[in-house]
Amino acid sequence: MRDWLNDKRPVYLERILQMKARSGRATGPAVQDSCTRCGVGRAVWRCLDCTDKTDICVLCCRYAHTMNMFHRVEKWNGRHYQQGALWQVGVKIHTGHNGSPCPSSLSALAGLDPKMPAPQALVATNVLEEVAEQFGKSQADILSVVSDALEHPPALMSQIECDVLKSIADKSGQSILDLLVYLKRFLLRSAERDAEDLQAYSDHTAAEAEGSTSEHQQSDGVPILEENVDGDNDDWEDEDERPSKGHVPRFIPRAPPADGAGNKFITVVHTNGFHALPVAWCTCPSHLEDRDLQLLDLHLYPASTDHISTVFTFNLLDDHRYNYLECKSSRYQFHNKLRRLTCPLYPAGVPSRYVELGRVSRQWRNLKYRKWFWLLDNLNAKRGSMALFCAACPQDGINLPPDWETSYHANP
Repeated sequence: MRDWLNDKRPVYLERILQMKARSGRATGPAVQDSCTRCGVGRAVWRCLDCTDKTDICVLCCRYAHTMNMFHRVEKWNGRHYQQGALWQVGVKIHTGHNGSPCPSSLSALAGLDPKMPAPQALVATNVLEEVAEQFGKSQADILSVVSDALEHPPALMSQIECDVLKSIADKSGQSILDLLVYLKRFLLRSAERDAEDLQAYSDHTAAEAEGSTSEHQQSDGVPILEENVDGDNDDWEDEDERPSKGHVPRFIPRAPPADGAGNKFITVVHTNGFHALPVAWCTCPSHLEDRDLQLLDLHLYPASTDHISTVFTFNLLDDHRYNYLECKSSRYQFHNKLRRLTCPLYPAGVPSRYVELGRVSRQWRNLKYRKWFWLLDNLNAKRGSMALFCAACPQDGINLPPDWETSYHANP
């Protein structure tokens, strides 16, 4: 401990402070540092949960978190890093296909604005048709291969991705490297434009919401809870955000009601706090009426079945159960911890999901018990069917002799 106080403490403190700044980079508002991964885009985003915490561009941040949707990210605003959200870089929850975009949606496959014709945006129509005919695939499949190829470095591309890019480059009269740079820059411009439009829409909706409640402001600025008139505290619906009165500081980015493609946002509660992400539902005919089951396949437990606006991750529900068993923390304390993890400066500004957490945690505990005892239907759920086996209790045929009735009665 003495060595740490004298030698290591100032070194550790300096190193930790360096993590809060852009070490070795320009810090002006017009910073033009290139992305450390692709070398093309502006490096203004960084992830706090990934092992690699270097600055990357908006497109690389989107690609890196396609399957890591609940990481915490920060954005460089020209002076310091401010808390960001993955919905700002275009991350979405895709259901019905194990987290992959639904093949019925061409715009979802391309990752572009649905108002823009995706084939003409990335590759010329005649080139796309020739390449699709050459490989015996549809234009959507070729476009999907091109989009997948841009998500990782050229050294990690598959053989089909290399062949498709080589064919497109030959028919376009340019090299593969020039083609990759062109496609990357085009997608970067599209991603940055979409991020700016989404942020502007979010600011506009937040300003409208604040303006609608300005006439009801109180001097103390304390959120007011609605009283339950009917007396029913366990409705099978989301207890959405209560109307608040007073000014709420903007310490965290506020998600708009929907993204540019019309996908509505939902609240996701994870072990590191609250997240807001748009959901791109599967449009296949066989998955139009099972949205709650689509979320379960992604290990997301919905708080309701009709109008889903809040989901809890399986990891969160297990963590809540272990936290209660080992740490003896109440649900109220656990919920407040999640709000503080989301926004340490102003936890009260985080939406409350206390009621939903209580309802879902009881359902999760019951499902756990029934899974352990293989009670897949209500017919086999007889009284005592979920009782735990006790090795110390006398049980016939297990720890009692065959003649236990006569011998024990003879020798009381």
